[in-house]
Amino acid sequence: MTAQDFSGYQTPDISVQNSRVNEDATSWLDSVDISLLTCGPGNEVWSYYGHSALRIQDKMHGSDVAVNWGMFSFRQNFFILRFVFGLTDYQIGIYPMTDFLAEYAAEGRWVRQQRINLSRDEKINILHAIEENAKPENRTYRYNFFFDNCTTRAREMILTNIGYCNTNFDDKETQSTYRQEIHKLNGDHRWSRFGNDLLLGYLADQPISKREWEFLPDNLSRDFATEGRKDNMNAPQDLASTRYYNGKEGYITMVDSTSYLIPKQAQVAESEAITPIMVATFIAIIIIGVSIIEWRKKKNFWGFDAFLLIWTGLPGIILFAMIFSQHPTVQINFQLLLLNPVNLIFTWKTISKMRKGKLYWYYEIWGWCLLVALLLQIWQSYAEGMSTLAFSLLMRYAIKSTLLDLNSSKLAIQKQLMNKLRKDK
Repeated sequence: MTAQDFSGYQTPDISVQNSRVNEDATSWLDSVDISLLTCGPGNEVWSYYGHSALRIQDKMHGSDVAVNWGMFSFRQNFFILRFVFGLTDYQIGIYPMTDFLAEYAAEGRWVRQQRINLSRDEKINILHAIEENAKPENRTYRYNFFFDNCTTRAREMILTNIGYCNTNFDDKETQSTYRQEIHKLNGDHRWSRFGNDLLLGYLADQPISKREWEFLPDNLSRDFATEGRKDNMNAPQDLASTRYYNGKEGYITMVDSTSYLIPKQAQVAESEAITPIMVATFIAIIIIGVSIIEWRKKKNFWGFDAFLLIWTGLPGIILFAMIFSQHPTVQINFQLLLLNPVNLIFTWKTISKMRKGKLYWYYEIWGWCLLVALLLQIWQSYAEGMSTLAFSLLMRYAIKSTLLDLNSSKLAIQKQLMNKLRKDK
């Protein structure tokens, strides 16, 4: 994204503003507005969840900039791998508000502004904090989609300088999870949601607190609109006159005005002709169909089993690698029992035995893994279609193992008869 590429980009210096802060004429700060910017979702996979930034507008001196913690470059070495393993570095960027709006207008994304109730001292603290954050040695941070992103950075810049104790923000437990929250925004992008759900593990289905819930831009915007802050006697007259929060004396609204800098437009999501559940159902029909044919004809399609072991083992390498990711929510993933990389290790031995009409011990273990994987859905939501795939593979295991057991029993009976005939002779 050109407008959010920090390669060779020099962050503007805002020390001019901060030098004025130290002047005695602090009334100048009354012309400074600090607002939370919330941007709507886009059409690219990294923009489905919206974006947050801050706006610092100095009407007296004609300064108007966006403070953006979402600056990154695809030209970073091994960008995709670093992102997946939680090793991506983002930066803070400060640039003209006109450029910020031009970017989102070009992408057809809305931008909502919420001007925040702040005293002069709080504005001073925020400006100092942003200037410190924008220094070369401080501007880069280790990005994490759930725990440390552009939205949480904007929130902390505001609330830590107001003081959490001076707000009515209640960090209570929500009735939601990380997975449920992102489903609200990627529901129209089934394959993207499939990829997310395949990588996200058990911890993504645990209840999250209100503070954790604010990792999404629109969630944070809602809390700023509904939560209050303590009134400040040192605030300018226009702040002291704002309405009380929910009629509670001593508290005022966190946001004193809300407006759309780029209005919302009706968006019609393009339906995907082929969905994950369609593909999974098609594969399941093939697996069960081949198994039934094999049963009826009393054949041994060992080549098909070799394909299934390799086909389910290869993507398992990715899920196994996620154990070492810096993202806690991908480290424990029960889908690893279904897409199992250990299959690749035992494919040769399993198929060698199967060609002789015998059942190798690992094939039985894989069957149990499939059964356990289905049961563990009680605690983890799987990617779309994975349950269908697991069920079909379990059916294949049941039919194949039964067929091989019967074949082994038949061979054993034949061997006993041959031995008996030899003894009789």
